[in-house]
Amino acid sequence: MNSQNFWPEGKKFALCLTHDVDRVYKTFWHCAYYFIKTGNTYHIKSIFTKKRDMPYWNFEKIMEIEEKHGVRSTFFFLNETTMFNPSRPSTYKLGNYDIQDPRIVETIRKLDSGGWEIGVHGSYYSYLSGEMLVKEKKILEEILGKKVLGIRQHYLNLEIPKTWELQRDAGFKYDASFGFRDRIGFRDEKYLPFEPFGDGFLVIPLTIMDGPLFDSSKDIKDAWYKCKELIDYSEKKGALLTVLWHNNRFNENEYPGQARVYEKIIEESMKRGAWVATGKDILEWWDNGGQTSR
Repeated sequence: MNSQNFWPEGKKFALCLTHDVDRVYKTFWHCAYYFIKTGNTYHIKSIFTKKRDMPYWNFEKIMEIEEKHGVRSTFFFLNETTMFNPSRPSTYKLGNYDIQDPRIVETIRKLDSGGWEIGVHGSYYSYLSGEMLVKEKKILEEILGKKVLGIRQHYLNLEIPKTWELQRDAGFKYDASFGFRDRIGFRDEKYLPFEPFGDGFLVIPLTIMDGPLFDSSKDIKDAWYKCKELIDYSEKKGALLTVLWHNNRFNENEYPGQARVYEKIIEESMKRGAWVATGKDILEWWDNGGQTSR
């Protein structure tokens, strides 16, 4: 494939920027959980601060970084209704904010008016429920006052091809859940968008997620080296490199240096001649015939 004839304006490869908004406030339970997990007394001290919720409220910081480079990203907002189940303690990690809270609504609308894309972060069990997908899409559309195009399932939950069929039938135009939970890289060597049914419904593969990246790295330098390797590969293959950085990862106290790695991915990719896009940008380019250039 000649990437010069594939991506818009002769760009060498594409970088799709995304954020999953799992949580926006730091609760007492978050403080206790992360103290037990890490032993960092910062988490205990944060219980008693008046700005306990602020560590995860990093929308302005993300906007500032992306505005500086003249790029935009997609934010997937979660509308989780699953209640805590004592027999499944992992459900504690599910969303803990009300998407219809005035402060959340204001933020969603501010992002949208500034050119950022808003998508659905499908709730934990929605990957098996068309009814839940329709409901979550409708609520977000009522907030935005327009159609929502994209979705990424919470925890990257997918049952292939059923989930994609349900998403398509619910009116979504693309899914961004196809990736690894436990490592980074191109799943099944899918380094370009693809249509699983050949009917226009698009899958945008995920390449780098913050959690697996930093969990598998010795330090920030090592994490950046792994990202650079994937940028090298993307440039060589003319690939779509999709990255996922959760909003809480931009908090320097809890995740030092991780916001800088995100910014370096943008800087290095742009230096290499990448087209930086949202999920919506990828979809619209594909719909306008981009895929026929292969």
